Amino acid sequence: MLVEKSIQIIGGKKLTGTIEVSGAKNAVLKQMILPILSEGVYKIENVPNIADVYYMQEVLDVLGITSKLNDKTLEINSPSDISVEAPYEVVQKMRASIIVLGPLLARKGEAKIAFPGGDQLGPRPVKMHIEALEKMGAKFELDHGVLIGKADGLKGVEINLPYASVGATENTILAAVLADGTTIIENAAREPEVVDLVKMLKNMGAQIEGEGTSEVTIQGVNSLKSSNHKVIGDRVVAGTYLAAFLATQGSGVIEGIDPNCLPMELKKFKEMGADLVINEGSIEINSVKGISSIEISTLPFPGVATDLQPIFGACLLRADGTSIITENVYDQRFQWIPEVQRMGADIQSGWQHAMIKGVKNLSGAPVHSTDIRTGASLIIAALQADGESTITGVEHIERGYENIVDLLSSVGSEIQYN
Repeated sequence: MLVEKSIQIIGGKKLTGTIEVSGAKNAVLKQMILPILSEGVYKIENVPNIADVYYMQEVLDVLGITSKLNDKTLEINSPSDISVEAPYEVVQKMRASIIVLGPLLARKGEAKIAFPGGDQLGPRPVKMHIEALEKMGAKFELDHGVLIGKADGLKGVEINLPYASVGATENTILAAVLADGTTIIENAAREPEVVDLVKMLKNMGAQIEGEGTSEVTIQGVNSLKSSNHKVIGDRVVAGTYLAAFLATQGSGVIEGIDPNCLPMELKKFKEMGADLVINEGSIEINSVKGISSIEISTLPFPGVATDLQPIFGACLLRADGTSIITENVYDQRFQWIPEVQRMGADIQSGWQHAMIKGVKNLSGAPVHSTDIRTGASLIIAALQADGESTITGVEHIERGYENIVDLLSSVGSEIQYN
């Protein structure tokens, strides 16, 4: 019988030390598919050693694009001709696979992607990708769960996104770089990962202006060339480790991160009582005794990232007073709450809101991770709980965090794999 891997934590240890964050998951996954746009050899540095990178390598492989990861450097070889089909067994592992739509249509004029939602177009965020590409001239149909897109040359248009979706912004940019004419994206996502994607595209010869603002202009070019790129540090991972230091009343330094990627999050950590020293490529955090309760609302950048909402929530479980969290981005982001309630957390939640009444102590318990950020929040909760906690669903955590057990152990936590 296969025994599920778990993480065991004995809480109550004050964390101290230095942690260097990995490259940003939400940046590198999109940069990995840029070789779809042009043949050649690409080199991406500062690549995190996480499961999602391997899943995206599988997507590239079925398209005929080979890649090899060696010591944080990913080398990708895109041939002169590639496939246009991504089957279900590959796509089902990661919804980010939808991002191959734009570049496949731009280079090949065709894309066939298995759709996890069967014969339904799925949630509105995915519809935004499709609607934007349709405005550029693509046509789509669903055939037995396979999304088939065709385009006889994409045209530059003006697209006003109903929501500042990161994925829809990126997919539109990736289609527009080889389109005929100028594409203007209104209400574009401003996230650092979008800016980093554009940086690599510009190195390939793309003509793009306005990245990091709500209006991005892309002038289509006839062709692109391969390039090298270094991925930015992962702001969600950095925020997770800052929370770990704060929740355990510890102190430490987070290296490899641009603090400008976490403007509102750093403000909220200060409101909670953290003493922060902001440097060019690092953040130093010193905790004070007792965490203050706060109010948090998630919003697109530069607001508090939805990915960090469970992390903040876990950090507030023993805060003085009552904290209020409002989730405005992702409606399934409260899956961490029932698990931390097993540890003695006092939380009431409904629809978009969660009310966290700080408790004096948490108790270690067996808990289960259902997704990447739920898993990280359970680790934060367990680090400050009395006694032993066992976390299952570790495979989710490993999709987004590189060597999290070793890194937390290196700064004083009593944590190990079982």
